Amino acid sequence: MKLRYIFITSLVIMLSACEKDLDLNPLDTISEAAYFKKADDFKSYANQLYTSLPDLGSGDDNSDISMQVGFSGVSDGSYVVPASDGTWDSSYRRIWQASNLIQKVATAPTDIKASVAVYEGEGRFFRAFAHYNLLKRFGGVPVVDKALGINDDAIIFGARNTRAEVVNFILGELDKSIALLPSASSDVDGGRITKWAALALKARVALFEGTWRKFQEGGVGANELLDKAIDASNQIIASNQFSLFDKKAQLGDQSYRYYFLLEGSRQTNPANLTKADQHETILARRHDGQISPSPTLNIGQGVLNPTRKLVDMYLCDDGLPIATSPRFQGYAQITSEYQNRDPRMKNSLLYPFQKYWLFTQPAYYRNWANPTAGGITFDIAFGILTQTGYSTQKCQQELGGPQGNDYPVFRLAEMYLIYAEATYEKTGAITDGDLDKSINKLRDRVSMPHLTNAFVGTNGLNMRTEIRRERTIELYVENFRFDDLRRWKTAEVELPQAVRGIKYTGTEFSTTAPWKTISFNVDANGFIILQPAANRQFLAKHYLNPIPFGQIQLNPKLVQNPGWN
Repeated sequence: MKLRYIFITSLVIMLSACEKDLDLNPLDTISEAAYFKKADDFKSYANQLYTSLPDLGSGDDNSDISMQVGFSGVSDGSYVVPASDGTWDSSYRRIWQASNLIQKVATAPTDIKASVAVYEGEGRFFRAFAHYNLLKRFGGVPVVDKALGINDDAIIFGARNTRAEVVNFILGELDKSIALLPSASSDVDGGRITKWAALALKARVALFEGTWRKFQEGGVGANELLDKAIDASNQIIASNQFSLFDKKAQLGDQSYRYYFLLEGSRQTNPANLTKADQHETILARRHDGQISPSPTLNIGQGVLNPTRKLVDMYLCDDGLPIATSPRFQGYAQITSEYQNRDPRMKNSLLYPFQKYWLFTQPAYYRNWANPTAGGITFDIAFGILTQTGYSTQKCQQELGGPQGNDYPVFRLAEMYLIYAEATYEKTGAITDGDLDKSINKLRDRVSMPHLTNAFVGTNGLNMRTEIRRERTIELYVENFRFDDLRRWKTAEVELPQAVRGIKYTGTEFSTTAPWKTISFNVDANGFIILQPAANRQFLAKHYLNPIPFGQIQLNPKLVQNPGWN
């Protein structure tokens, strides 16, 4: 939808203003004159903004650590300039809605003005989030700080703001939001924006842009933003309002996996823990089984196929990479590479020949009254359950019927990772104390050895590599990897590489039915190749997406991103 029409359509739909010369109120719509009179009106209006929060999707299929059937045009660099772009359209629509809310709070009746100030905070949070989504994708874009009307041509047909101006606007909006939002959810059911969510977004934005400036723009202004990322993430950590979901005593080594499956009433784990038993989530995209079921993750649909790149990232249980650890068992047997590894590997990926449960049909449902009944075996069925020989288990629901698990938009684990990375990137060093305050909390949850400066030095490791490894492993499926590669300026190295799967030649796969009769394309080391390097590219222009040409036709001042003309 064209930018101007987005604002006009939203104006008509949201306000449904009646003809000014009529005294009658419309009977089938709520007029602007009759609305925004009670505090509940503001709350109801703000509720629509929550539908824009990120949700469970195809995870990291646009990156190098996961693939989808048919491959991703983003991952292999084959996409072209589109006529329209969903992120552009939906973001500016949300900006109009949020801006309208902010303006209505400013003119609210005096007797409710104090009680509705929180909704200005929510509006500013969502307006900042929408601008951030545009920034990540396109770089500098038009900043919109008001609910545009049909006569606002100077903005609608204006030029793009600079990248720095967009970032400054986002951070300014978040600072205003933080001052207006409560420390605890203002809603009786929880789930509304708090100041901690605004701080979490501030930390995410500041890390993204701080590292972008460091690696893409020569470092000008990078440390100032890294300081903001450190400060915002540290405020959340120091608040003690949140704690990692670490229930090993009740759930054993599957505690990490069950965090992503918790529901409000249905049993989803052996200990029957629910959403109320976790305090890791800072802000969630809320779901239940009745009003707002969650999306489902079905590996049989050919999404989230982990690649060789991801699987080899998991450390051995001595804290060393597989290339140097004596604990690595190699690839000869189908299950050997899963042995002695970071427990998150088996929490996030299906283990060969394990029984698992799936929501797709009754025979596969988990029944916690008889927890070993039913289910399905992961038999590594190429072309059905997997493309690479690996399959994802993280976030995969097990119960039948509408699903009610929340999606964590911000969680404490990410704040630990932001704190560690921003601290290291600011000076090129991080103390053991800061590692214990951040990354080692995540390692404690899965009983992995601590990351220390001595361990890195003794074993010839690289601290930056290990911090980035920890982020990739912990946040797999949560859709961070592609953005991370771009802000680190490593996409040009990582994404053009061949997409590989299991090792076939010289392993049990090549001598065991049914795999021994399958013809695989393999590389010189015997790993199957799903997409060769010759079919993949990442050029300088791919660090930013192209502005949709439909928008440029409407507004020639929207100069196209470099390389896309």
